[in-house]
Amino acid sequence: MKKGIRFEKHVQKSTFHNPMLGNELDTQEITIRRDPLTGYQSAFNPSLEDKVAVFFGPSDQALIDRLAQESEARCFLCGDNWKLATPTYPKELIPEGRIQVGESVLFPNLFPVAHVHAVIRVGDKHYIRLGDFEAGMIQEAFQASREFVQALSEGEPDVRYISINGNYLHPAGASIPHPHFQIAGADLPFTYMEGLFGHSRRYLEEHGSCYWSDLVEVEKELGERYIGETGPACWLASFSPQGTNEVLGILPDRKDFLELKEEDLGGLARGLSCVLKGYDSMGISTFNFAVYSGPLGEKDESLRCYIRIISRQNVYENYRTDDYFLQKLLRNELILTPPEILATTMREVLE
Repeated sequence: MKKGIRFEKHVQKSTFHNPMLGNELDTQEITIRRDPLTGYQSAFNPSLEDKVAVFFGPSDQALIDRLAQESEARCFLCGDNWKLATPTYPKELIPEGRIQVGESVLFPNLFPVAHVHAVIRVGDKHYIRLGDFEAGMIQEAFQASREFVQALSEGEPDVRYISINGNYLHPAGASIPHPHFQIAGADLPFTYMEGLFGHSRRYLEEHGSCYWSDLVEVEKELGERYIGETGPACWLASFSPQGTNEVLGILPDRKDFLELKEEDLGGLARGLSCVLKGYDSMGISTFNFAVYSGPLGEKDESLRCYIRIISRQNVYENYRTDDYFLQKLLRNELILTPPEILATTMREVLE
């Protein structure tokens, strides 16, 4: 593959007597994919395509509605509750203590897991389906994030490694249904980001170009996993996903959060909204995402801002985790929907 990008597949075979086939000898093929940059692996067994319900039961909307209704009265993000129930930053960093953009409000996390850990209220509604995450409400949250990053660059210059993140509903790690995002940052990169920086810089040294810009060009040319554009943001399904139904949104011209313009935030917001609408059409009720940035102010030519979005286990009684030994300890991902099929679904929503 030109530009140093290779889409590698490795086929394995597993043979056994299958009681579901009258104990006949059954040989199943497992395809191992490697991420073109990191080499991280994911596994796909075509026999599982029609058995997704074994891993992901259908969302129980009545249960979700009941849990949301029961928790709304005590939600600290609903109405004006946030004005009394959320902490504030020192005025030297954030003059008003919090950052408010429309219905979005950014404030410190009461239990930080990094030097900087902020929470962002997203919209006024306590619970919404994935298909109702409108671009405008997401863009407001991204705008608040951008203002916060700018304040950090001036008031906390040691905080150079930052990501914008989201969990939605309990199976994805959220403690409350009310939509909210989080920003985490420090003077050390998070483990995944540290590896990402190393791989990206190595690619630049070996090939003389940026992997992320090359990936957009190559995937667009192939067309198998390329989804489309929302302004400056380019969207594709990951060849070797590191989460279920993983979609990437890349800004080929932006190296870190300080470079983001209004049109970049709008493009990311519109694309994320479309992906969530796509998930909703697939019967999915939960998700995680992370937006990555190069080190603030370094203008590292090997890096570009991009977002990873994955779906998580659906909400239903006694749901089981979708993160077990394969993902958590062996660091291989299981593919249930082939990326090429996922891209087709997402193109329909984006169009």
